[in-house]
Parts: sequence; structure tokens; C-alpha cells
Amino acid sequence: MPQAPSAASENSKTAGMLPPVSLSVLTWKSPKTLKNTLKSLSRVKDIFSHRYVICQEGDPEEIRIAQAFGFKPVPTDKNLGIQEGLARCADAAETELVLIVEGDNMLVSRDDARYLLNGAIHAMTKPEHDIKAFQLHQRDPKLSDRFLRYWHPKTPLKPTLMGRLRPGPARARVHEALTLNDVAINGNEFIDKLERGIYLTHSDCVNWCNRPFLTTRTFFLGELLPFARANPGKKRVNGMPDLEHPICCPANRHWWRGSRFRIGLLYPGIFEHNRLERNADDEKTEL
Repeated sequence: MPQAPSAASENSKTAGMLPPVSLSVLTWKSPKTLKNTLKSLSRVKDIFSHRYVICQEGDPEEIRIAQAFGFKPVPTDKNLGIQEGLARCADAAETELVLIVEGDNMLVSRDDARYLLNGAIHAMTKPEHDIKAFQLHQRDPKLSDRFLRYWHPKTPLKPTLMGRLRPGPARARVHEALTLNDVAINGNEFIDKLERGIYLTHSDCVNWCNRPFLTTRTFFLGELLPFARANPGKKRVNGMPDLEHPICCPANRHWWRGSRFRIGLLYPGIFEHNRLERNADDEKTEL
């Protein structure tokens, strides 16, 4: 992999070019995990003009941790759940662009993480890209069984018999092709390479994911959430919607796929899952 630009060259490249961006972190009674996440974000927090932690149920320890790391705590009276907690993250932002991070997603310790984050923000500002959301999480370097059901694992990308019979589900897995070296270097008919590690595709080629994402308040609060609220689906987490299900479930995914929103991707990504503890009231008992 090529060396990432030095901090000095990167700063000179992006200085004055990036708009104000907010950073909102969602937490619920997981202070050890929150502290670990905010510590990881310390390396890039100067990029953001506003920084918040949405402290569900107003946990005093989490409020203290947020303040210690230079974030503004935004306490809530109750647990809002994932979907409405993410909505509060966007609503709290004082800028149009906002990076939303669930509290158990840690910025990876890689030299190019800052470079890639700046690149994603810069891509979001380009009117010709018209990117609605930019997915920043790490992606599995191995092709999944679902991908292999629909695509041959080589380039140029060709569908299997099942892929020809079910083109919609096949296209929804095509983002995994970034695992193939030729696609990562050159892109393909489904994925445009913008620069090293930074790609552009459409929402029929990648599912919605709650893991760290850049978005605009206009899109997230004005389009995505209204659809999810109007079409909640059946699945609940702790009795409340999780956002991924109403967007991606079989009954509703026609909207996401059919809209063909422009979606940015990082490969391999700069956030990893790293939960250290879980609130006893959380029905998700696995770590």
C-alpha cells in the first residue's frame, strides 16, 4: 500500500477546503467503551467544529467522560433506542455535515486514518458527487458466502447463474468486490474510485449500515428517518427500532435500492467495533 501523505502535506492540501463538520457520538450506559472510543477520536477531533456525546438516560459518568475529552454532553431523560438515538445525534449538530458514531466504534490506529477521513469529508462537499452518506467502517477482507452465491470471485466481475436470476440481491452484494485487488485499484462498472481508499457507489449496491457514517442533516433527518419512521418493520432492539431493519428488511428495501442514492465507501475502512462492556438492561447480551 502506498504511504499516506505526511500530516503537513495533508493539512496544506485540505486547509480552507473543508466545511464545518460536527461529530456526534451515541452512548448508553457504557462508560468504559465510551472512554475508549473518545480516546481514539482524539487524533482527529480538531477536524470537527462541534463535538457531542448523546448520553442516553443522562448517565453522570458518561457526561464527565464526554467533558474530559472536549465533547459537549447532550443528556436524554430516557433510552431513545438506536434509531431515535441516531436521530438525536443528527439533530444536535449545528452544521449540515455530521459524522455519527455509535459509542462502541473505535477509530483504528492507522497512519492514513486522518487522510481518509479528510478525503471522505472533501468528497461530500463536491456537488457533482451528490453523496448522501459515506460509510467509514472496516469491511471484511474476505468475500462472504452471499457474494459468492451471486458473483464469480474474479475480475472482470461476472454473475453466477443465481446472480443472473436474482439481479437485485446480487447487486446489493457487489460492494464486496473491493476485496478483489483489481477493483480496489481501478473500480468497476458499479464502483467508482475517487482516490486511494475512497470510492463511490449507489444504494442498490450496498445496504444501509448504522456503523460510523458521514451524512447531511438534510438527507438523514429529511429523507432517511421519515421513511424509517413511516415504515418501521417488525424487528425491535430493546423494544425500539434500530434503523437498519426498517431500511433493509425485505418489505422495505425497495425504497433504498430503488432510490439509487449515491453512497461513499472507504476500503478497508477506519472504524472497528470495540465494545468493552454492555449495560445490563440491554437485550443484546453478546459482546
